[in-house]
Amino acid sequence: MKTINKNISAEKNFPIITVIGEDSKGIVAQISNLLWKKNVNIEEIKQGVIKGRFFMVMAVNLTQANIDFQGLAKELKLLGKKINLDISLYNKEVFTTINNI
Repeated sequence: MKTINKNISAEKNFPIITVIGEDSKGIVAQISNLLWKKNVNIEEIKQGVIKGRFFMVMAVNLTQANIDFQGLAKELKLLGKKINLDISLYNKEVFTTINNI
């Protein structure tokens, strides 16, 4: 995922959502719907499927969101459990550091 890391909104400090798990229909729709309900804007998105595994990285803007970072992280984790995916929210600096290790 290092190539995604270097391309996503390099000039901005947007939080990063990562999604990993078994591919199925409606993954993007369910996550996008949650973000829409929380007034979170998707600034950039990269996704793919490799051997049945779904991967997605999103840069999101919380400026006008009706939820804070910690609240969104909790909501995403709950959604992930519901749809059997690992969904995490990272501060961009943390995400960059993790992906450079």
